[in-house]
Amino acid sequence: MPFPSRTKAYGVWKLGEIENFTSQTYYSWPTDIVEINIWGAGGAGGTVGGWTLAAAGGAGGAASALLKYPTQIITYYVVVGRGGMINQMEYFDGGGGRAARDGLNGTDNRYGGGGGGYSGIFNSSILSRNTALLIAGGGGGGGSSTSGYSAGAGGAGGGLTGSDGITFISGYNGKGGTQTTAGVNASCDTPQATNGFQGELIGGSSLINSFGGAGGGGYWGGSAGGYSTAGVMGGGGGGSGYSNKDQFLYSTLYPGSGTSTGNSSDVLRGNSGNGGSIATNGSNGLVYFKYKGTPIATGGVISQSGGYTYHTFNSSGNITFNPTSI
Repeated sequence: MPFPSRTKAYGVWKLGEIENFTSQTYYSWPTDIVEINIWGAGGAGGTVGGWTLAAAGGAGGAASALLKYPTQIITYYVVVGRGGMINQMEYFDGGGGRAARDGLNGTDNRYGGGGGGYSGIFNSSILSRNTALLIAGGGGGGGSSTSGYSAGAGGAGGGLTGSDGITFISGYNGKGGTQTTAGVNASCDTPQATNGFQGELIGGSSLINSFGGAGGGGYWGGSAGGYSTAGVMGGGGGGSGYSNKDQFLYSTLYPGSGTSTGNSSDVLRGNSGNGGSIATNGSNGLVYFKYKGTPIATGGVISQSGGYTYHTFNSSGNITFNPTSI
């Protein structure tokens, strides 16, 4: 099979320039093909607090891509999503929503789980949808309920869209982010605010402090679960994933499902991206780059195995490719 033409965009081959792609084709290619795998972070599980039941957080989504080794020095900016935290009061890497938007507030900071952050690759240190190349969405935080209802779990991250959170009273679940917009606000009785703050790269917070699981971060963030006086605090929606297909030879987005991540069979993932069980933090995301041969880039934790080099990111950072290395 002849190699495709080289574009002007840092030497990247575009999707569609290769026909009949298979994984076996990749492993017959030369050393200047880079494989990228990423997982968004899981949302935290809700806590029982003063109620009876709580539910798990949603898992992160995943994404994979193949990149042609650049023909000039270039740096990619890597974000690794932080797992959602129980009683989370601030935003961390990947923009998972805050379960407790107003901080410590008497005994009410004790219910919804924090949203998991997205993981992603960007072409600029200024992070935005316009500079995003590849994103895996974060999972939503779990909710709580009284004994009359099953508790609402957080929705998993995307994928093209994040999953909606779960609730057993219609409308009180957080909504997943999509390719064009953040999740809309859930219904909420006696709200203390009107803005959940979900948006570009950021998950939402409940309209009452901690009364609902927070939304996952993503290309567009998920919204938080809402509060019903009938006894439900819904789960948060997952954030969406994204691929700028023009920058890759091949790319795939994998939605999570429940507390299990997308692309969960990759043995290098470990437990990255898993949703948190009840009253448990979600797992952080993960990003790794892989190519044949010796190191030809800097950044991340560098290791070698079986003739391949790996650059593994357990936290946010940069990777710089240098064409003079090959």
